[in-house]
Amino acid sequence: MNTTTRLPWLLRTIRSLAYLQFVLSAIGVIFYLSADAKALMDGLNTAAVTLELEHARNGQVTSAGYDSLLVSKQTHPYQLIPKSEKLALVYREDNFAKRAGLNLLGVMNKAGGRSSLPLVLYSMLTGLLLYRILRGLSLESPFTEENARRIRWLGLLTIGLDVYQYVAYFYLKATIPNINVPGKLYLASQYVILDPAGKIGAWKFGLVLLVIAAVYQRGVEMAREAELTV
Repeated sequence: MNTTTRLPWLLRTIRSLAYLQFVLSAIGVIFYLSADAKALMDGLNTAAVTLELEHARNGQVTSAGYDSLLVSKQTHPYQLIPKSEKLALVYREDNFAKRAGLNLLGVMNKAGGRSSLPLVLYSMLTGLLLYRILRGLSLESPFTEENARRIRWLGLLTIGLDVYQYVAYFYLKATIPNINVPGKLYLASQYVILDPAGKIGAWKFGLVLLVIAAVYQRGVEMAREAELTV
């Protein structure tokens, strides 16, 4: 490609960053799959789910963060651990299928610092799509059927991210055991939030991308009609 048809430096930089995002996210997917498989094979059964309620500075939750009701006689021994402005409900999950689901959500870590496999997979796919869009972009012929399809997939993936957030949230509410939260009126399931990512409103950006894809598709059709006219 000669210098007159090269993409501007900004687009080339974004293309390189998109490829880097794809590579790093792919490594992350492998890491999370390996970590989840190892956790399940090792029989680790401690889940940490974040609750959206204020810290109890006195009474049930001590300064060390352990709940006084943590006793072996309970069906689901648990702890309530302060975590910034929220509390983490740490409990033992004996059901293998539920543990596998919690692993995928990235909540099977007491430290609460893990992301989730679906979010890393989303990062990998969006990085790949953006890279291929920019790699297939030509200043001489900017409208292509392939890029219209990639932009459409990018929009659907972005909308799917919010769908995942809702599905994961309701799965968490249905999965955690019926544990009474000390000093609170409702069970723990009423206070659960998706950790580490909450509802981010990505569907709005996804709709914008679908509109752009439709406009881009029209550009492809107009370019094809122009070629036939000539």
